[in-house]
Amino acid sequence: MYCLGVVGRTFLQPGKALASHVCGLEPMCFIRSSRAYCMSSRAPGLVRWEIMITDGSASCMNRKIRRVAGIFLRFVMLLMLGIIAFGFAPVLLTLGSYCYFQLTDEMLPGIAVGGVSVGGFLPDEAARVLNKNWNEDLHLQAVDINTPSHSWEIAPSELGLSVAVDETIANAYGLGRSGNLLESVRTILGVLKYGAELDPVVELDLVLAKQGLERWAERVYIAPRDADLNLDEDRLVQIESLPGRTLDVAASLLMLAEEPESILLDHQLIPFVLLEVPAQRQDVSLQAETVQKLLGSSPILRAYDPVTDERFVWSPEPVLIASWINIESDGDRLSISLHDESLTRYVKEIEESLGDVRVLDIVVVEETLRSGLLGEESESLVIEYLPGTYVVEPDDNLVSISFKVGMPYWKLQEFNPELAVSGLVPGETLIVPPKDDMLTLPVIQKKRIVISLSEQRMWTYQEGELLQSYIVSTGIPNSPTLPGLFQVSTHNENAYASIWDLYMPHFLGIYEAVPGFMNGIHGLPMLSGGRRLWANVLGQPASFGCIILDLGAAQELYYWAEDGVVVEIGF
Repeated sequence: MYCLGVVGRTFLQPGKALASHVCGLEPMCFIRSSRAYCMSSRAPGLVRWEIMITDGSASCMNRKIRRVAGIFLRFVMLLMLGIIAFGFAPVLLTLGSYCYFQLTDEMLPGIAVGGVSVGGFLPDEAARVLNKNWNEDLHLQAVDINTPSHSWEIAPSELGLSVAVDETIANAYGLGRSGNLLESVRTILGVLKYGAELDPVVELDLVLAKQGLERWAERVYIAPRDADLNLDEDRLVQIESLPGRTLDVAASLLMLAEEPESILLDHQLIPFVLLEVPAQRQDVSLQAETVQKLLGSSPILRAYDPVTDERFVWSPEPVLIASWINIESDGDRLSISLHDESLTRYVKEIEESLGDVRVLDIVVVEETLRSGLLGEESESLVIEYLPGTYVVEPDDNLVSISFKVGMPYWKLQEFNPELAVSGLVPGETLIVPPKDDMLTLPVIQKKRIVISLSEQRMWTYQEGELLQSYIVSTGIPNSPTLPGLFQVSTHNENAYASIWDLYMPHFLGIYEAVPGFMNGIHGLPMLSGGRRLWANVLGQPASFGCIILDLGAAQELYYWAEDGVVVEIGF
């Protein structure tokens, strides 16, 4: 082996000396920059010399020392960094909290406004909660400052008194977000540790306050009475005079405006300044005569049920009428009125006697009773119906349900809009339109048309008495006539059905089978070519849904049944 301090690869002729230091076959190493380069021959001729790098003994020892020292140094540095990080953890945590609340819209935990916790809320959420607690749900007591036992429940908003939600939330939101970094951090730490309670910002709208007090003045007002009248059951008696009271709007408004914050946040009592109104003596003989007339009246309340064709009559007894009479002072004379609550109670008792699904228009009934008490005659009222329910069965579809409940399928869709998305689900409860929902015109109470699908007959009634009986043909099975309660709604002397190219004489429209397509009662139809249909099949189903009469009967019915006559179709 020949050794030479050379870097790289070279090729030499074997046997030739490289330099005067090459001695035989003994290896010789030349040291250069602490590395030895050794070469050995591989074959005769041109020989490829390879370089092998090795560490000298001293260099190798130094490298091991440096490696151990480096590992120890890295360990020491990591240990020191851990100690520094642990020491700065509170600072990092505080700065992290600061950054979090600066980058998000959440209120600091622990914030409460007027006793309402809003910590962790977004401003919009906090505003809704605060508005609900202070402006929507809160009710205070309005107290007569002269007679504290007189009090009324009142919403502050009725008097223009409210919490300024936006401004209040802005104050709460600003905690930890205003001032310099040090002030913000100090605020955040304080709120997180001890919490923060803020007072809501209170605002008073003087215009609304005045309007509200004026409304309340009407409610708390008691008229003075002198030589007044009273009723003992159905007997009229005279009573002692009594002073009245009135709300001093200006004085009450002044007290409200002086300390709205204290009223809303601290006392939660609204001062009402009530003044005594002295009574005036007067002659009440004319008023007594009016009351006696009321007691002697016999009002009659009549009602008609267009679904069942029932008629009802109610007439209150004198003792009951006496309980409705209210005698009030009106300036220098007495005014006679009726107790709304008593009158309403009587009407509701009547309504309850009709059952769970029938109702009366309370306002109309009360007006009718008032007219009757004054001796006026009134027409019969019409009883109305409430919606019902139907539980879907496994084999149901909209058409089959419509036949069961006597209502067009599109009406069921109107009252159950979810059907357009989910369809029918067995076991589901549907809302069924009121039985009188198809009666859209004022009901003609003295006339009625009744049709039997099974008997293929029609009967007309007037004043409750049978007038005529007719043979009819109703719809065939694949285009049946819908049972239910309908109404004559249109008149057309010769209607045309383009879908079947039919002319229908003396057509009375009674219901829409589908929106925009009217089924009705008419005479024997005629094709546009002049051919008369179904003359020989009256008495059995033949039509596409309408009710067919012979020509004479259809003409007679056409001029007898005005719009509004009820048409009852049953099995």
